Amino acid sequence: MQQASNEEPSKKTVDFDRIRAAVGPVLATHGVVFVDLEWFTDQGSWTLRLTIEREGLSDSSDPAGGVSLDDCVEVSRDVSTVLDAHEDAIPHHYSLEVSSPGLERRLKSVSDFRRFRGKLARVKLARPAPDGQSLLRGELVEAPDDKVAVIVDGKRIEAPFADVVEARLVFELATQPKKQKKSGRAGKSKQSGNR
Repeated sequence: MQQASNEEPSKKTVDFDRIRAAVGPVLATHGVVFVDLEWFTDQGSWTLRLTIEREGLSDSSDPAGGVSLDDCVEVSRDVSTVLDAHEDAIPHHYSLEVSSPGLERRLKSVSDFRRFRGKLARVKLARPAPDGQSLLRGELVEAPDDKVAVIVDGKRIEAPFADVVEARLVFELATQPKKQKKSGRAGKSKQSGNR
């Protein structure tokens, strides 16, 4: 059923299944796959955000998904063409964004938690974990299928996956040792009064 023109668009007006079906072959042509598909409004403008990663990435070697800016531009151009041909799947004006998951990608499934074992993550829980924490920041480790596990300050904390409100990888730059400053010019000393 089409919404009347005086109603605001909503998530229900967007046919995600049709979008995925229409866009899937385009992604395959570029060697990428869906990570996420989001429909949201920001300051009155609607946006369809398509998050992609390189097909076949199953390990955690590249949390950003292995796609370049050029990949995103090319996929955006081709997806836009396909969506224009399926304009009734999105019955109002919108902006299309195509991006990689980024270094601080969201973890949306149990398989994401498994895939990124050993990585640093921030996990927000709906209910506190057994130790009382509801915001966990630490290393992801192996857990049973229905749980997530994080090492926080050397202590393993498990929580049901169903309690995860939001989870993201945390990117930290490697710390470099500070270089010592040299004191003056090498081999020359300053003498007062002699010039």
